[in-house]
Amino acid sequence: MLGRSSSQRDGRGTSCTRVSDFPRELDESKLSAVIVSESENSPQLDYLVDGIVTLSLSHLEDRTVRSVVVNKLRGFRLPRQGALFSLDAGKFTLLPRVEFHFDRNGSMNPRLLSPVRNTQDSYSTGSPDLDVLLDGGIRKGSSLLLDVNSTVSPHSVKLLLDIMAANFINQGGTAFIIPYSIFSSQNVAESLKAYVGDSVLNDRVRIAEFNQTLPDEKWRVKLTGKFQEDLAVFNSAWNELGAISSARALKYDFDKTVQLYGETLGLPGLAEIGAGIRDSGAVSVGVISRPTNLREELLRAVDYHLKMQTINGSLLIYGVKPITNVHGVKFGFERGYPRLSLTEVV
Repeated sequence: MLGRSSSQRDGRGTSCTRVSDFPRELDESKLSAVIVSESENSPQLDYLVDGIVTLSLSHLEDRTVRSVVVNKLRGFRLPRQGALFSLDAGKFTLLPRVEFHFDRNGSMNPRLLSPVRNTQDSYSTGSPDLDVLLDGGIRKGSSLLLDVNSTVSPHSVKLLLDIMAANFINQGGTAFIIPYSIFSSQNVAESLKAYVGDSVLNDRVRIAEFNQTLPDEKWRVKLTGKFQEDLAVFNSAWNELGAISSARALKYDFDKTVQLYGETLGLPGLAEIGAGIRDSGAVSVGVISRPTNLREELLRAVDYHLKMQTINGSLLIYGVKPITNVHGVKFGFERGYPRLSLTEVV
């Protein structure tokens, strides 16, 4: 036991070991020890032990976040010191670190995505875990917004959007896509083609492109950046997709829409489209990253609001509508196509 001195006795007559003698006694006995301290600083122990690990609890918008930091590990270089963890099901589980899949299928033997089935009232996101977080998937006729922090890689967001789109399309659905962030229509088409196939891409997917010089493709819809002209082109493509399937999805980058059409036209235009989507039982999935004057109006209008950010190398997602705990995100490719799994932080 740890005490004041090996030559002293406590009030009960028990011999006590001085703190400085403890490492020597362990070394002589060939035993290892784990010392647990609940104080913020233990200066008497810091220089004696071989390793120090700090566990802490913090909050992200009133949601629990648990962190572990390796402060010291004698004899080893520490390229990364911190990580997040969960105590879900009574187990200590480190959250996975985000991996940047730069436009590649992480599988050695890529296959078309096998979808997670929709229900009578809801569309699946392609991830059973994410469906549970959303209380059963995305209700038909509703809208979902991904609110992305600047710490999140665009490639991670795009991979999530690809999973959602491919899962929807591979169950007979159709999709109109305004590419997210830095990605071109060609980039989106190439990645989706790996998960849905070339013929399905041409028949049931339409992808917006604002570069008029690119060659024509059946899936490519060229827009000019002029709102009234583009709205007419969109409506034509949207109705064409509706003739193929009643299950339609609109996926768009809200920041890009505002940048192209301005805030005075962007939100009213999306509101008009959104009303048609709700009435037809379709679904819309948008991404927002930047603060704008219309941000709060958009947040009030959507049915589902998820936030994403990266902390200590782990990609996190949590719900504002509905309110959920923080979850760690992991992308896997074991089946030959991307899958998303979540670990709840409790």
